[in-house]
Amino acid sequence: MLLFVNNAMALDVYYFYKKPRCMTCQKIEKYTKEAVTSMNDKDVKFIGIDLDNSANQSYIKKYNLYTKSVIITDTKNEKEQWKNLDKIWTKTNNEKDFKNYIVSELNKMKIYKISVSFFIT
Repeated sequence: MLLFVNNAMALDVYYFYKKPRCMTCQKIEKYTKEAVTSMNDKDVKFIGIDLDNSANQSYIKKYNLYTKSVIITDTKNEKEQWKNLDKIWTKTNNEKDFKNYIVSELNKMKIYKISVSFFIT
């Protein structure tokens, strides 16, 4: 029996924002970017998206956005999987908790997406 683990995936971490950008919003962007960078994982990338730019308006409907948000997406699947990390707003006063939340959610999505197939030879 041969065990095959397929973890080919890429995760995008979007930070969606509009102007004006308060101190909390700037903190969310900073902490999110730092959390993603700390993972040192070439398959996870941070992308800031300005929703004031008319070219980015489609994201509002696609991800049901109603405020500034952090969304993680699995971009190598035929059917995109995504999650809104809505607890960011309750964690902005604790940098460590905020970053742990981001990394934990990314790891959960990575684990969830790993498919294990068994081949009998």
